[in-house]
Amino acid sequence: MPNPAEAYDDDAENADVLRPIPENAAREHLMESLKSAQLYIAKLLSENRSLKQENSNLKATTSKKRRNAAEDTFGYTSEIIRWAKAFLFTRALYIDTTAFQKLQPEYSRDVRDHFSSDEEYTHIITRALYNDIPAKFHPLLNAQEYSNFAKDFIHEHGDGRSTLLNNIRKALPVILKDHHIDTHLLTSASADRSKDKVIAGLLRFPTDKKATLWAPILFPTSTQNMNLVFTGPMVMQIHRLMYFGPGSLVPGKSVAQNSNGIRLGFREVTEASISASAILARFVLSPDKEWASKGAISGTDYEKEYRTYHQMLTCHRHLPHVKEIIKTIHKFVFAGITPVSAAGTDADDDDGAETAIIDAMRRFELGSDEIDDAGEVTGATTETHPVPREPPAIPAQLEAS
Repeated sequence: MPNPAEAYDDDAENADVLRPIPENAAREHLMESLKSAQLYIAKLLSENRSLKQENSNLKATTSKKRRNAAEDTFGYTSEIIRWAKAFLFTRALYIDTTAFQKLQPEYSRDVRDHFSSDEEYTHIITRALYNDIPAKFHPLLNAQEYSNFAKDFIHEHGDGRSTLLNNIRKALPVILKDHHIDTHLLTSASADRSKDKVIAGLLRFPTDKKATLWAPILFPTSTQNMNLVFTGPMVMQIHRLMYFGPGSLVPGKSVAQNSNGIRLGFREVTEASISASAILARFVLSPDKEWASKGAISGTDYEKEYRTYHQMLTCHRHLPHVKEIIKTIHKFVFAGITPVSAAGTDADDDDGAETAIIDAMRRFELGSDEIDDAGEVTGATTETHPVPREPPAIPAQLEAS
C-alpha cells in the first residue's frame, strides 16, 4: 500500500514537511521538522482565509447582480428621472432612504398627526411615493429589498434640485432687477453675500438680528402680513421658473414645451411646492454656498423651516385666507399656460425670535394681523375674517398666452 506522503513527493517545497520522520531522528532534526510543519500550517491557514474572502466576494457580487437583474425586470430606468423630478417639484424638497418602505403607512384623517414627529413626516413622503409611482413598481419602494431603486431615485432627485438652483441663480438678475444688486452676488454660489445690505433687507426686517423664518421676500411689499405670506414676487417667480423654466419669466416669450410643467403635466401648485419656492428663495440669497439641510454659514435649518411652511399650509388649507393665498400663487404660476395631460445668538434673542414666530403662526392660523402686546388676538375671528383684499397682481407679461 503506497505511503500517502508519496503523493506530495513532486511538490519540492512541501516534500520535507510531509515526509515521515525516522524514529531515531536527532533532536535537531525533530526541531527543524516541527518548525517547517508550523510554517506550512500557517501558510495553509493564510491561503484558506484568502479563499474564504474570495468566496464571500463572489457570493456578494452574484447576489448584487441577481438583485440588479430583478430590479431591471421592472423596467424603471427610463421613468425614474421623470418620477424624481415631479416628486421634487410637487411633493418633497428633501428625501432620504427612510421614505422607501415595504408597506404604505396608514393614513390619519387628522392632518396634524402627519407633522407630529419625524417618523410621521416621513410617512407623508412614503405615502406620496406610493401615490405618484405606478402600482406595478411599488415592490421597488422597499429599500431593504431593492436598495438600488432608492439610491437612483434620491440621486435623480438631487440632480434635479441642483439644476433648479443653477437656473434660479441665472434668473436672479432679472427677478431682482429693481433692487440693483451686484450680478455676481446673485449668480455665483460662492460669492460673499453676507455684507450686502440690500440682500440683508430681503432676508430680515430691521428689528431682526438674523435671517428670519418670515423673511421680507415672502410678502408682496416686504411688509409682514400673514394674510399674504408666500405671495412675494420673488417667491412666486421662482415657483413659476421651477414649473415652466426661466423662459417663462421673459415678457412675450412662450413657455417651452420641454419645460418640467408641460412634460410632467403639472396642473396645480401644492403645499410642498409653495414651501419649496419659499425656502429656495431664501437659500439663494443667503451666505450659504452649498445646499444642505442646515446652512453651514447662516445656521439656518432649511429642512426644519421647510417643514414648518409645509405644516402651516397643509393644516390650515381649509381657511379662507389660506385658500386665497394658494389661489393667488396658482394664478401667477399658471398664467398663460394651457392645461395638458399628465405624462447663533444669546438666549434672550432666541426666546424673542421664537415668540415672534409663534405670534406670526397664530396670525396665519386665525387670519388676523391684530395681536396685542399681551399676545391676545383682537378683531375678526377665523369665521368672519375676509380673504386678502389686494392679492399681488400678475405682471402683464405673464398674462399673455
